[in-house]
Amino acid sequence: MPLSDRESQILADIEARLRADDPKFARAVGTPTVSSHARRQIKLAVLGFLLGFCLLMLGLLHLLWGLAGFALMLASAVHGANMVKRLGSEQTSDLSGQLRGGLRSYLNDRRSRDDEERDA
Repeated sequence: MPLSDRESQILADIEARLRADDPKFARAVGTPTVSSHARRQIKLAVLGFLLGFCLLMLGLLHLLWGLAGFALMLASAVHGANMVKRLGSEQTSDLSGQLRGGLRSYLNDRRSRDDEERDA
């Protein structure tokens, strides 16, 4: 059930006062979501992949640099793929939950309308 504009404003005011009164507590409570964590990890994986590519190019000068670059690229690609998979599965589960909740809400509304029509 969505909040009214008044309720949303009250919650925003409470949040602003909390952030002003105790910023340390507000940071501790405001934990990142799984999707924001996964996005950050994907960005780091891309950065690691690019750094690994640079090391791979240095491998033209020395074999160990090339091997280190390849290992870093491989690890970054695997880690990034896992994070993309986790992000996708979370969004899919959120969507399926919304669909199920929407269908359940629709059926409950329809049932209540049918009951009202029978009573009238």
